[in-house]
Amino acid sequence: MAKAKVNSVSRGKRYSTKEKAEILTFVDRHNAENGRGGAAAASREYNVSQLTIGNWLKDAGSPSPRRKKTDADISRVLKRLGDIHKAMAKQEEELDKLRKEYAALKSKL
Repeated sequence: MAKAKVNSVSRGKRYSTKEKAEILTFVDRHNAENGRGGAAAASREYNVSQLTIGNWLKDAGSPSPRRKKTDADISRVLKRLGDIHKAMAKQEEELDKLRKEYAALKSKL
């Protein structure tokens, strides 16, 4: 019976802790200076995929960017929107009356 051929598949480069620390330090420094884009810059600089760097950041417990919380209360904003809508409807009614009156006067000329 023939033996099955076992392919030794390379699973990619393994990075030492020192290399990871150097790359993550680069990411943090770049983000501190520029606000964002550290993973992309490190990917280009060190030829490491952004996905790998992102996984390292997640494993290291780096905080991910959070959405800004709005200070506005939703119910207050909705109430204000309703008030504005009512005021606009009232103004449109007045404008319609004026247009009708204008058209009637113009037709008398």
